[in-house]
Amino acid sequence: MQTLTSVYFYSSAGLVLLIFIAAAVHKFRQPNDFIRALAGYRLVPDIGLRFWWVLPLVELLAVLELLLSTGESRWLALSLLLLYAVAIAINLLRGRYDVDCGCGGESTPISWGLVVRNIVLAGLALPQHAPMDELMGSGIALSLVTLLLGVLGYAIVNQLCANSVRE
Repeated sequence: MQTLTSVYFYSSAGLVLLIFIAAAVHKFRQPNDFIRALAGYRLVPDIGLRFWWVLPLVELLAVLELLLSTGESRWLALSLLLLYAVAIAINLLRGRYDVDCGCGGESTPISWGLVVRNIVLAGLALPQHAPMDELMGSGIALSLVTLLLGVLGYAIVNQLCANSVRE
């Protein structure tokens, strides 16, 4: 049972970490796309858009938090994911379904599916006690397979959200 706890601990942190790395890299590589998406939410005053780089920087800080913490300190990652869910939900409640999510990659309009996705990811980012045992052999392999399945699941959910809006 302890091995499964360790597998969950490391693979959940790894998945959230990879998502934040990809998101931050995308925002820094294509800042104009991100600024357009951020402006589309209409939650940040125009003058605040000058500081667009703060959000991907905070995402990278969340990556560091996940890498360096012992598990009890996943608060930054958790907070960012909940912030994103709330920002999307506010716009959906305003009836604004045409906003680009700004998630990175292919342009995807916001949807309730993205809100649910971010809440599930926030659940994976919940602070937890670091496992006492070290992973060995099969535990490491199981963690990597779990991480790979998580990445695949994340990609599938993103594609389903993108496709459901286009229909």
